[in-house]
Amino acid sequence: MFYKPRPGPGGSHNGVVSGFHIKSFPRVWNRWAVVVKFFLGLIIGIVLASQLQLLLISSSGCVPYKLSPVHRRLKVNNIQERTDNETRNRQLLLVGVMTADKYIATRAKAVYETWGTRVPGKLVFFTSDSQNATDDLPVVRLKGVDDSYPPQKKSFMMLKYMYENYGDKFEWFMRADDDVFVKTERLELFLRNINSSQPRFIGQAGKGIAEEFGLLSLEYDENYCMGGPGMIFSHVTLSRVAPHVKDCLKNLYTTHEDVELGRCVQKFAGIPCTWSYEMQNIFHHSSSGRTAFTGPLKSREVHRAITLHPIKEHAHMYRLNNFLQGVSIREKIHEGLKIRREMASSIEQLRKRLGPSWEPSDLNDLQTLGLAPSLNKFVPQDESEILTWNFLARSVDSTETVNPRRAIDAPLREGVEDVIREVMEGINAISKERGRVIDFKELLYGYYRVNPRLGVDYILDLLLVYKKYRGRKMIFPVRRHAYLQQAFGPLQFRRSPLVAYESSNRIHFVLPLSGRLAIFQRFMNNFQRVCVEPDENVRLVIVLYPTMENDDPCDEIKSIVLAFQRRIRGRKLQVDLIERQEAFARAAALETGKSSCQPEDDCLLAFIDVDMVFTEKTLHHIRSHTIRGRQVYFPIVFSQFDPSFRAPLTYSVDSEIPDDVFEIDDDRGYWRFYGFGIVSVYRSDLEKVGGMNTSIHGWGQEDVDLYDRTVAHTDLAVFRAPDPALVHVFHPIACDGSKLTDKQKKMCVGTRAGTYASQQRLARYWIDNHSYAGG
Repeated sequence: MFYKPRPGPGGSHNGVVSGFHIKSFPRVWNRWAVVVKFFLGLIIGIVLASQLQLLLISSSGCVPYKLSPVHRRLKVNNIQERTDNETRNRQLLLVGVMTADKYIATRAKAVYETWGTRVPGKLVFFTSDSQNATDDLPVVRLKGVDDSYPPQKKSFMMLKYMYENYGDKFEWFMRADDDVFVKTERLELFLRNINSSQPRFIGQAGKGIAEEFGLLSLEYDENYCMGGPGMIFSHVTLSRVAPHVKDCLKNLYTTHEDVELGRCVQKFAGIPCTWSYEMQNIFHHSSSGRTAFTGPLKSREVHRAITLHPIKEHAHMYRLNNFLQGVSIREKIHEGLKIRREMASSIEQLRKRLGPSWEPSDLNDLQTLGLAPSLNKFVPQDESEILTWNFLARSVDSTETVNPRRAIDAPLREGVEDVIREVMEGINAISKERGRVIDFKELLYGYYRVNPRLGVDYILDLLLVYKKYRGRKMIFPVRRHAYLQQAFGPLQFRRSPLVAYESSNRIHFVLPLSGRLAIFQRFMNNFQRVCVEPDENVRLVIVLYPTMENDDPCDEIKSIVLAFQRRIRGRKLQVDLIERQEAFARAAALETGKSSCQPEDDCLLAFIDVDMVFTEKTLHHIRSHTIRGRQVYFPIVFSQFDPSFRAPLTYSVDSEIPDDVFEIDDDRGYWRFYGFGIVSVYRSDLEKVGGMNTSIHGWGQEDVDLYDRTVAHTDLAVFRAPDPALVHVFHPIACDGSKLTDKQKKMCVGTRAGTYASQQRLARYWIDNHSYAGG
């Protein structure tokens, strides 16, 4: 049934409006009203919520998570700008080193004089509240703190002091012990890549040893930074922890200072120590204890770490510093080589543009050091200049020595290991980004050669292990050839204070003697020519022992000495004779000669043997290479072979010096690299190492004992070099087993075997004097 409206103006009837029947219009209009109200309310709600949100932001200063991108970007930029300004006004690092009064003059001083001078900021030592001397070190004495161990109160009060006095001056704060070494350059690079405006607690994470499990009151997800290798706080972390130090000291659960410090940081800063496997390499703690870093330093741990702990003996702190400074020098030399190569490449490009006639004014050494790495740098002009390769495996096969196969000596082994380590560091430089690591396993074989002008070339066949730890994990062996060149750096000259010496300094020769009349006469003839005739400022002390035989020549020897003393009367040269009545012992004789020199004179001693002949150059070498308190001279002497192998003559003792005694070649003798009996040293330095070991009797071993103790002494350097002016004239060696220990007899027999002839001469002798069946 349709509603029939009245006629409108004009009498027309409209029964349908816009396709709808007029009767349904009120219901449709109600539906549209609901929709319009819904959307209108939604829009108003969004606008009000946004305004309310902005109002809250302005009042609280916080950046909400759901800000519009524009608002969020503006707010973050403002906060970042404010943070950058605060950081810009701070220095990078304050290092607080905990020490004790008894270590101020040793460990603390060693730290201050090594890595402490290179801290990118400031270093301060913290110790107990006392009035002892501090050796002009930057020391803070904490009130109410003693040097008792464990240093819990000292550690917490140090952090409190650092915050109260330097909290607004540094980005980072480091707590360190006095037995840790810090590579400050590496640490600076490490910290500059981390935002110090966030709470950070950095170090090697620990949870205690197995025996302490469950006894440190740590939750399953809690840890602490180990104190030994050092721990680092951002200024935000320190500001949250330092005000609560007293509260932390009142609530100690263990005696471990680093555990309690970690607990305090967890409680008030809300962060643990860095959970990262890599931190045990960056903050390295050696489990070797007191022997840590006392042996070879060329290890992966020493090269990779930023901090090294523990270094218990302060002398080893200097040793480690010298080693790492050497590594740094080599790195700078390598950088210099790369710059020279770039310069050489640029010059070559300029020549192409400006013409071959253009030549720079100063090429310096670019013609050699500017060459790019290549195994073909050296181009031989003829076959005699070809450099042969040496084969390297478990031994060395070489044409350079008489023995075609020999053991790998220590310097070569160390050099190859250094090259391989640098290669592996280069390979793994971006291993973290690629999710893999390659480890060196074994050198299968290799070749090497030395070019005196350019460097050392290597061809190495390496067995490696490829380990992929990202994505699909896998481990498998890889074999690779490495073609390497270890280039020499530029030649450098420097003036060293070690060459300064007194040319007129008196030399006190000490000569142990038992029998050997003709040989002694030869020695005195040489002494007459070198020392008496030029009137050198020397003194000869002869310590004479009887031979315990019927034909003891002691009287003849004393007559020779007496004649010398009459001849030199009134001159500065002096000859003294000291008689001993017991059995011969070289160590006791040298100690007696040393005692003849007054301690206040601190004589320059030169221990000599009666079989030696020398020239005036030897006197110069003794004076120049022996430095009081710094250096001991152990010359390498030239020892003659048995002359009967060079000529069909039998050996005869002659008091005259052979004319060709100072002619040196492989057929006449050899350098006695393992002989240490000839030495020059100041008396005070000899006493530093404990003097001669007089418990050693008979032949040998006393010289090796003295050499080993001198090498081990940290204040003395050993100078070793061949001396062509110092020759040991051949004499038959008798190894009497009744007078020698087993070790001495073995050394004696070995020395005797080496004095017969060269290897070529012995081989020729064997061939000429033996017939073979069927030959």
